[in-house]
Amino acid sequence: MRKHILFFIESLSGGGAEKVLVTLLKHLDYSKYEVTLMTLVDTGVLKDDIDFTKLNYAPVICEAKSPLQRLWNKIKYKLIYHYLPCRLTNRWIVPQKGIDVYIAFTEGFSTKLISYTPKKKLAWVHADLKTDPWTLNQHIYSSLDEEKQAYQRFNKVICVSQLVEQVMRELYDLNQTKTIHNPIDAEDILEKAKQPIHIDIPSSFNIVSVGRLVPQKGFDRLIHAVGKLRHEGKNIQLFIIGEGSERQKLENIIKRDELQDTIHLVGFMKNPYPLMDKMDLFVCSSRAEGYSLVIAEAMILGLPVISTNCAGPKELLDNGNYGMIVENNDEALYEGINTIIKNPSLLSTLKLKSKEGIKFLGLEKCLMAFESLI
Repeated sequence: MRKHILFFIESLSGGGAEKVLVTLLKHLDYSKYEVTLMTLVDTGVLKDDIDFTKLNYAPVICEAKSPLQRLWNKIKYKLIYHYLPCRLTNRWIVPQKGIDVYIAFTEGFSTKLISYTPKKKLAWVHADLKTDPWTLNQHIYSSLDEEKQAYQRFNKVICVSQLVEQVMRELYDLNQTKTIHNPIDAEDILEKAKQPIHIDIPSSFNIVSVGRLVPQKGFDRLIHAVGKLRHEGKNIQLFIIGEGSERQKLENIIKRDELQDTIHLVGFMKNPYPLMDKMDLFVCSSRAEGYSLVIAEAMILGLPVISTNCAGPKELLDNGNYGMIVENNDEALYEGINTIIKNPSLLSTLKLKSKEGIKFLGLEKCLMAFESLI
């Protein structure tokens, strides 16, 4: 008999964790597993990438088709997020029978909800919660102790990097941790990179960065670094792919520093790979990062990589063996990019290193590790 796995994630939006889940679902052996994908809301640009004929799809809040249903959706949303104790919410919305393994695929609400399930359960941690304690900052948990208790109720806590695992062991007093690097579908990325793009690529030194427009990603300081280089006379362009709450702030910085012709906020792209493939350099400017899926994707495309020194990228780039790592501050980011621009031979070396690092991004290894836990 197939084991029945339930994955819980809040939505199928275009974030890194959601992309990892889509990749995992695409490559699971469905002769071994029956899968239920449970989301809180029935939304997200990645829905189109899931083959719903292979699994059970169970959104809690579905698209409203009448005024009464819209009202009920609002009430349900408020009850789940703000009023009902999470233990009671678990018993209300999470199937209690017929599931062998429950998986909370993101930190925060997903983990808190699934932690109350009495059966075997796994938690997936994509973030460095020490450097970026967003679950506490957003008051999903009332205290670190409450969050610790939630994680300690899980049979296994899967971490996307060894440094994330170290944080979970030290900060959350966990012994039941295991590192499984994010699955990367290299063939799919290379195939999608062949698709046409409708963005003019200037004949300059072109930099790309990808991620949500939020403080954690450090795009404000990347804009500052590129702006400084531009004002020094460098023929440079920056393309930032992503959307988020800081768009207006970043647009204001670009306008203030007169960089409208240099820095381009492209917005969210479901397929960013054709644009990335045309770039000269990938930059990760994050203040904190658990793994950085986009660095792995850049490496698959053969892009030279420079990253600030934070948990996931440092491990992914093997302490600088497969890309340049700079200190986690504005000036170091500027100096690193400037050094690369002034040294074409260094850029070529970083490109070769990036391609060499791909051998550690195997999809099969991740799937085997995951299946061993199940």
